[in-house]
Amino acid sequence: MAKLIIASIIFLIISGSQIEKGNKNISTEKPNKISCQERNKIENALKFINEYVANSNKIGDRIYIIDWVNSNNLTTKSFKAELKRIIENAYKTEPKVGLNFDPVLDAQDYPKNGFELEAFDEKTNYLIIRGKDWQEFKLTMKITLVNEHWLVDGCGLINIPETKKAKR
Repeated sequence: MAKLIIASIIFLIISGSQIEKGNKNISTEKPNKISCQERNKIENALKFINEYVANSNKIGDRIYIIDWVNSNNLTTKSFKAELKRIIENAYKTEPKVGLNFDPVLDAQDYPKNGFELEAFDEKTNYLIIRGKDWQEFKLTMKITLVNEHWLVDGCGLINIPETKKAKR
């Protein structure tokens, strides 16, 4: 009986690895192929979005979105200005509701455990991230070099063209 269980486990491991090897897509292949230099470029983007999610998860102690982003040193001035513009315009249009969704996450609901890298385009500096606990939830970010530091210049609705938005 023990031999049968061990044989079944080995079979499952081998067949599972074959399935994984056959599934050649960006989400499983690309992050492992990213060079150390490229990873250094995107660290701030992942740090920003995961700290943003941590703040969003704080129900009573949450810092207002504009205040949080303005106090964060991982975003560009352009990002901060566009976020403020979008939120202020939404409140002018709908004074009681505003946007009714989060413009950084471009959604009402989001992965509560944060994000991980799915793909990175070194030529354009766009990256696609996916939810750690909700892998179908994908988000596009853009980074740019400012004073020798890689900063977030776009995320979700902020500074991301419609053609670059991640498919969900």
